Amino acid sequence: MPLPTRRALNAALLVSLAFFAACGGRAINKKTAQELILQTPLGMLGKEEVYIQSVSQTGQRDALVEASLHAAFRFEKVDGKWVIREVRLGKRSWERIDDIMRALQLVKAEDTRKALEQVAAAIDRYRAAKGTLPDFKDYVALSDALHPDYMTPLIRLDAWQNPLAVYRISPNSIRLSSAGPDGKLGTGDDIELTRTFAP
Repeated sequence: MPLPTRRALNAALLVSLAFFAACGGRAINKKTAQELILQTPLGMLGKEEVYIQSVSQTGQRDALVEASLHAAFRFEKVDGKWVIREVRLGKRSWERIDDIMRALQLVKAEDTRKALEQVAAAIDRYRAAKGTLPDFKDYVALSDALHPDYMTPLIRLDAWQNPLAVYRISPNSIRLSSAGPDGKLGTGDDIELTRTFAP
């Protein structure tokens, strides 16, 4: 049975939140950032449970907010070592760390598949315009050939922030690859998209 902590830990969870056009063109400040965080699906956080450390506006539509959130953790002793089993933000229900990590991996895998589809669509646009597939020796050369005319924004990394790879498997076929969660190409969790383009 997990051992619950009886009080929320004050150890800060440092989170980076990007807000898009949240202020209708005005500069975002700490008060506005806190109000927006309290409205997000992070959910059930009280005003006293969110402390805004800094706000950096990175553009007209983007800002980076660093905040400390009130959190509680449940620990369990496994083979003589304490491990975190569950986390709770504010007054939300307890969430298993394993479930959170699994959900994050699923989201990242889906985002990576979408990115590979975008690259494949850009290759198809290039082929339609030029009558041939791009010439490339590696993925960086391929993305350089596609950006910006056929692929915007520039896509070079998967959702785990690892570089993508590309292989020409026949004159008209290309395989796009992500190393997946383990960051190593050629293992069972790779995410791949093979596309054959009409000659």
